[in-house]
Amino acid sequence: MKSQTMLLSEIFNVFKKNVLLLMLMMLIGGGAAYYLSQYVIAPTYEASTQVLIVPKEEAGTNVVDSAQVSSSLSLVNTYRVIMRSPAILNEVQERVAQAPTDISEILLVESEEESQVINIVVQYADPVVATDIANVITQVFANEIPDLMNIDNVRILSEAVVPGEPIAPSVVMNTALGLVAGFIVGGVLALIRHTFDKRIHDEREAELILSMPVIGSIPIIEKRDMNPKVVKPKAEAGKEPKGDDPHVPPVKETRQTS
Repeated sequence: MKSQTMLLSEIFNVFKKNVLLLMLMMLIGGGAAYYLSQYVIAPTYEASTQVLIVPKEEAGTNVVDSAQVSSSLSLVNTYRVIMRSPAILNEVQERVAQAPTDISEILLVESEEESQVINIVVQYADPVVATDIANVITQVFANEIPDLMNIDNVRILSEAVVPGEPIAPSVVMNTALGLVAGFIVGGVLALIRHTFDKRIHDEREAELILSMPVIGSIPIIEKRDMNPKVVKPKAEAGKEPKGDDPHVPPVKETRQTS
């Protein structure tokens, strides 16, 4: 546990020493993700419709028993397969001129468990085309089911409307992921830099590596301090005597007494 704590503390110190590198990589990662999400990646729009599988009523009555409901639920999975079949999608391809070649790649058919409602979701770069495909699939499916299944139990519950906002890409989420990716890359670079840096930076690091106390240290000597200092002679010391100026210091007169 102690070694793990020391390892985490050492990693934290490495990150602390390389905080500028981490911030730079985070800015690069977040900025790149924002630019790609905002200006490069094509937006994707989603349009959806719903159809309801109606249980068959008993002949001559308006009563629907539980067996009919169970039968309708069992048909949901079959209908989901039929919606993605060429019998439906080929006709949709003919009716929507701008539809992609393979509609099944942009089509999602789903239903909640124990539900008779089927959701038809289309995701495409053009919001109008996505809406047209979703509505046409619903119409073709409702028209074809009586011929295919000999039963008319499909009702259109809701039609698709043109979406105003794309569902992807998410600029906020991608930018956040870019920041995280930048932090990870910066952290890896900082650890690599720390691993290959064999210099000892301070006394504490020397004690940790050598397991010995530091008894002395040599201070850093600046280059300017290594140049010998030139001592200029004093002005009076270098002054030559001129004229009658005595160059010998005057002798103090002494009074002789007899």
